[in-house]
Amino acid sequence: MSTARCRRRSSSTGSRPMPGRRRAGEVGAAPIPRGARRAVAVSLLPGAALFATFFLVPLGVLLVTAFSRWGGLELAWTGLENYRRMLSDPVFFAALGNTLFYAAAAVAVQVPLGVAAGMVLALRPRGWEAFRTVIFVPFVISGAAYALVFSMFYNARAGLLNNALAALGLPGDRDWLFDTTTARWAVAGTFVFVVGFVMVLVMAEIAAIPDEVYEAAQIDGASSWRQAVHITLPLLRTVIGTVILIRLLVDIGMFDVVFILTAGGPDNATATLALYAYRAYLNGEWGYANAVGSTILVVGMVLIVAVRRLFRVGEGR
Repeated sequence: MSTARCRRRSSSTGSRPMPGRRRAGEVGAAPIPRGARRAVAVSLLPGAALFATFFLVPLGVLLVTAFSRWGGLELAWTGLENYRRMLSDPVFFAALGNTLFYAAAAVAVQVPLGVAAGMVLALRPRGWEAFRTVIFVPFVISGAAYALVFSMFYNARAGLLNNALAALGLPGDRDWLFDTTTARWAVAGTFVFVVGFVMVLVMAEIAAIPDEVYEAAQIDGASSWRQAVHITLPLLRTVIGTVILIRLLVDIGMFDVVFILTAGGPDNATATLALYAYRAYLNGEWGYANAVGSTILVVGMVLIVAVRRLFRVGEGR
């Protein structure tokens, strides 16, 4: 009798839902209390205000003034006049070509070298921490300081490059930064040493790969080379796409290194879109400069879409 009573009591209590819980089969989230929703909204306000102040408002000003004649005070709507002028200016196309060249050169140099350095140092060879520090240091140096170092390196009279060539019995009197045949390549040569960012991201991604993956490959008889080619590199696809995307977005706005090394010369051989827009600002043509800035924005968006589709960035491994 007592046993049956206990069973009935347990079955009745088991069918009664606990406070705050949903029955099995019920669909939908629990309603959020009004006070909690108000607290969430209040906590989001500072971030939303900063986003609007430093992104949405400047973007709106950029897009509006790009279709206007604006020198800082009077604003006159001109429609597509700024863009027609831009597309009829050969200097603009020279700057666009140089910008794309620098972006492609940065990716072609920094990504392979950074991936190779990251894969080697991920094996923890002797002295790997010192090598990691040495490779990473150029990345944390400001662009202005970095450009000044290379301006001395390329100096026609006392530069290290010309002195090294002269010591080897080769012509050592070339003015690398002010020769139209070498200036663009000399600027691109500065990208070689800025591989630390790519290296660090690759090392972090390799450290996140489970050891069981490599252990299974070793059991199957895969050599270290095969593991690197068929396991490590495919798993690095997403991070490689990410660093390519970051490098492209940084380099299409390249300004400081070019400005200090050549100021866009000689004869606009090294001018970039950012430098082209800067010249327009100096001339008081702020609307035209913003039209150039909107072009940089569009180029960046196209590159983002292309890289994301090619490397499937954001889809995980």
